[in-house]
Amino acid sequence: PIYKFEGTIARLMGDGILAFYGAPIAHEDDPQRALLASLEILEGIETYRDKIKKEWDIDVKVRIGINTGLVVVGGVGSDLRMEYTALGDAINLAARMEQTAEPGTIQISENTHRLVEPIFSFEDLGGIEVKGKLEPVQAYRVLGIKMQPGQIRGIEGLDAPLIGRDSELPTLRGLVIELHKGRGQITSVMGEAGLGKSRLVSELRKSPTPVADKKTKLIWMEGRSLSYETSTPYAPFVDLFSQHLGLDKDQKDVERHQMIKDSAARVAPDQIDEIVPFLASMLD
Repeated sequence: PIYKFEGTIARLMGDGILAFYGAPIAHEDDPQRALLASLEILEGIETYRDKIKKEWDIDVKVRIGINTGLVVVGGVGSDLRMEYTALGDAINLAARMEQTAEPGTIQISENTHRLVEPIFSFEDLGGIEVKGKLEPVQAYRVLGIKMQPGQIRGIEGLDAPLIGRDSELPTLRGLVIELHKGRGQITSVMGEAGLGKSRLVSELRKSPTPVADKKTKLIWMEGRSLSYETSTPYAPFVDLFSQHLGLDKDQKDVERHQMIKDSAARVAPDQIDEIVPFLASMLD
């Protein structure tokens, strides 16, 4: 899971592993990647736990601690032995989070919680006494991914008007008008990170678009493809259809399959036998 989400394993320490995200490859969602990898580690260890319990009657559990902060990263050592690692107080606090976590859980600091709070659900553990800190450190236990994740970008409660984009936004509105007339298209919005691509699409979605036929209803569907999903077939379509159909990964396959059939029946009742098997296969 650490490698899957493009993290770096710096050191194997007996019964522990030191891994970090953000170097040598940095992503804007590195804290999120760390939590996703941690959840997969806890899930993946269950099979091994059952095996050890059955063969040796020993209960093996993993605990994980995460912190976000500034560190020094690079090659440390000499010509005889060199390792690529991270050093700094942020690493020490991550270790303290791990040491004070309950077995079988993920515990994170306030520094990490602030960056991922809209996406995951947590249990507030309050202030925890940790070695090397004069004041208690706020900690949280990770419970899982939220059913309806919030928005990472922007400041909660603050809505500022869009300034500029005087040609781009009218162009997109014109394409929506064409869509109402029955002309489908593919449009690409390209730009460097932070230039406002997501904001532009958001403005299009919430802005009224004049159309000739007021009875025409526009259904807005979104599917996202994340950078660590490059090996996941049809990732944006899986996300799009899962949201549109209201599928939950915790549901049983029978329930999910029935929801796909019900949705297909509403849209194309005479093509259920052709549509459902393909959708069901794509959505696993």
